[in-house]
This record gives sequence, C-alpha cells and structure tokens, in this order.
Amino acid sequence: MEDLLLRGRYKAGDRIPPEAELVEILGVSRVTVRSGLARLVDRGMLERRQGSGTFLIRPPDGARLRSGLEKLETYTVQAERLGVALSSRDLEIEVVGAGADEAEALEIPAGGPLVRVSRVLLMEGSPAAWMEDAVPEEVIAADRVRGHFRPDAMLLDLLVSEGVPVASSQMSIEAVTVSPEGPIGQRLELEDPSAALSLVQTMYLVDGRPVQRSHDTFLPGKLNLHVVRELFEVREIG
Repeated sequence: MEDLLLRGRYKAGDRIPPEAELVEILGVSRVTVRSGLARLVDRGMLERRQGSGTFLIRPPDGARLRSGLEKLETYTVQAERLGVALSSRDLEIEVVGAGADEAEALEIPAGGPLVRVSRVLLMEGSPAAWMEDAVPEEVIAADRVRGHFRPDAMLLDLLVSEGVPVASSQMSIEAVTVSPEGPIGQRLELEDPSAALSLVQTMYLVDGRPVQRSHDTFLPGKLNLHVVRELFEVREIG
C-alpha cells in the first residue's frame, strides 16, 4: 500500500482511493485493505475524515525493494516495477583469492581466483546497502565484468545475460548493528550506529553447482522481506 502511494505520486492532503478501489488495485480482500489502512492511520501517514474519505497527511519515506524468499528475482527487476532509480557508488571490480567462507560456499580451493564486485547501492541517489558479489573467474572473466557490468544492475543480471544458467539460491538473514566507524558504516556515510539486515546468498546452477556468493547489508527502510509458506497435508503410505 505504501508503494502504491509512492507510485501514484500522491502528496500530502490528497484523498486516496476508496476501499473498494484499493481491493481491485491490490488484488486483496476488503479485510486486508481495512487492516492496512488502519495501520497507516496509526502510524500517522493517513487520516480518516468522516464523510470525506481517507487522506494522505505524511507520504512514505521512500519505496522499499521487496524480496520474496520463494522466488529468485533481482533487485533490478523489483526497482523497475516500483519505478525506483538504482545506481552505484564506490564500484570496485577486482580479482581476489577466495576467502575461507567464499571457498566453502562456492566449493573451490581457498585462494582460488574470484571476480569480486563491491559497491554502495544507491536508491534515488541515497545509500541503501553495501554489496559484495563474488563469482569464480572461470565462470566469467574480470574484463568481461568490467566491460558489461551496469551500475544500476546486479551481477546476477549480468550472469543471466551471459547465458549462465542460474536456477536457485540459498539465503541466510541476520539482523546486525553497523557502526559508523566500521568499513561498511563509513561507506554508507553513517553518523550513528544503525540496525541493518545482513543477507548472505549463494546462487546455484541448474545442475546444483554453486556459482555466485553475495553479501548485502541493507539499511533500515530499504528492503522488505516476505515469506510464503504452505501447509501440506501429510498422508500415511500403505
């Protein structure tokens, strides 16, 4: 609903669509819409006026990338869908020796050659995350990455465009505190300690071999994660 308010370019004082219209736009139930509206009212973003409707009194701080854990989709695709401009700062593309964690995740010898891409991800010009991606040099050469990596895209986008058959990923998520004195805090220009989401992800080819390891540190308000789970009926066999 917040993303809708941003995409609709509503400004403070504007009347937002009525409940019935939001049900159709969002494809959810009226109960869900009412619950969402109530939460935004409680947060001071919306105001209900008897007989007049619901009005935006404080626009959202900014669009958030949305990552569903049930589907492998790059942040580039999500940003395009939301109309959010991505870019990079402090971009570095280098050949390095695989550290212990990278070697274990990518199933290569420690010290083996990796192409590492690191940068500050910017959303609408503001720092959103520190990103580090590593891929074995045998998968894609460093010169190829330097020549074709787009600052507004992800390394996964480049691998897919090069025909690398990436099929799935495994991610671990941890809440961390980033210090302004630390390397990530300095790159993100923090003035005070900040909570953050640390996402470590390994990408796999269709044959199950690992091909890319990523470590992203997102600042608050820049990424929403959601999980879809299903309860399957368990039946006895026999």
